Amino acid sequence: MPPSTLNAHKCRYDDARLGKVRHWTGSSAELPRRERTRREILRSLALAALICAGQAGKAHSQPAPTGAVDATGGAPPTVSLEQPEQNWATQSTMTGDWGGVRTSLSEAGFDFKAAYVGEYAYAFSGGKRIGGDYAQQLRFGMDMDLAKVVGLRGARFDVTFNAREGRSTSADFVGNKLATQEIYGDGNNFRLAELSYDQSLLGNALDVKAGYLVLGSDFGRTPILCSFQNSGFCAHPKSLVNNSGWTDYPIGKWAARVRVTLPADIYAEIGVYDVNPSYEDHNNGFKVSLQGSTGVIIPVEFGKTVTFGPAAMPGHYKLGGYYDSSEVPDEENPNSKFSGRYGGYLLADQMVCSFAPGTDRGLIVVVNATVSDIRTAQIPSYFVGALVAQGPFAARPHDFLGIGFIRATVNSNAVSRQEVLLAARGVENPMLELGENDVELSYGLQATPWMLIHPNLQFIGNPGAFSFKHVPNAWVFGAQIELTL
Repeated sequence: MPPSTLNAHKCRYDDARLGKVRHWTGSSAELPRRERTRREILRSLALAALICAGQAGKAHSQPAPTGAVDATGGAPPTVSLEQPEQNWATQSTMTGDWGGVRTSLSEAGFDFKAAYVGEYAYAFSGGKRIGGDYAQQLRFGMDMDLAKVVGLRGARFDVTFNAREGRSTSADFVGNKLATQEIYGDGNNFRLAELSYDQSLLGNALDVKAGYLVLGSDFGRTPILCSFQNSGFCAHPKSLVNNSGWTDYPIGKWAARVRVTLPADIYAEIGVYDVNPSYEDHNNGFKVSLQGSTGVIIPVEFGKTVTFGPAAMPGHYKLGGYYDSSEVPDEENPNSKFSGRYGGYLLADQMVCSFAPGTDRGLIVVVNATVSDIRTAQIPSYFVGALVAQGPFAARPHDFLGIGFIRATVNSNAVSRQEVLLAARGVENPMLELGENDVELSYGLQATPWMLIHPNLQFIGNPGAFSFKHVPNAWVFGAQIELTL
């Protein structure tokens, strides 16, 4: 599948998930040495981001498009940190070319990648209480072009590490299901995210990938939805994760995936991934054994890239589904279990208005919808609709403006079970909510090619729907910073 060209500056590994997270409650002196070192590195990057923002503001030229945070094999930066500040503010990565070392390594087949993301969310109305939290992520790794290194044509090796820390505004202050900070969760630890071998064959018509893989990196992705900070948008429907053994970045599993590229910009792919919930635990960042496996998940996806109208406006359409062989509880009666669960999805993004033909500036309509096994799914149906304007202003061609809506429904069987339990306690007509509704308005300011500043406003409707509680609707202010290092 050709990578999406829409909103390339946002096509990165994504997705914070609400999950089992253990927080350190002792003093900093009691933290293990490795943990203290990791936290100091992340905090130093956060401080560097603030300093960089002030320095970048002194540059007057309009930045070029930033590269994808998770892009591989892109053009290496060519500007050194020793060069003037004006060049530093317009180069493609924050750390530059390392005095030419980065370019030399890339020419030899070793492409280094790193990125920092920090997200703050402040609940200023409704929810459980007023307040906010900060979460951050550092991602780094290396792509090895084996054609350059050992002469193996069409082969790549990837290793990626990820470190997350922070707190969740959704958990601490709002009480909703879909996290207001998309990078929060998945153990909040330092972990191995990917260790993979990728081989292209038959003139790139066949691509085989195997190793320690992230399922969501190859299936069910709508990269442009990372124009939003709420995890319900970026960059996969959260129903896939909550209803099955599906995992998104940074949770890798042992797996294999085969993709076939067909004529007319059509592709088909299938994979087999281990299902192992224990990988998400705080202490299992480097777990690679199959102990704790509950089965396998088999995703299948078909997709097509189209161009629309005289301006050749791009669009991407995907149809997919999965089968998970794990034995899981019945949502209506947890004492009963089913062997196997399934679901399907439709993803589409289409530019409908071009602001400047021949560029990626335009208005894009995005629709995501999923359906899942009603017997076992927490979220049996899920819908996302969004409008994203890329380069809304001629003077700011790399900024974006977006508004999006999410509807996540609660399993009606689970609602019925809760109503029975409440009735047994004498609560009549509890009027439980049937789903969570989230709306986000966001603006992305591409301050430099390597720095994105992303303020946003989120409305959380029915925050207590999935906890079967009546929680007031919440308003949340969000702010995100992304640095391509």
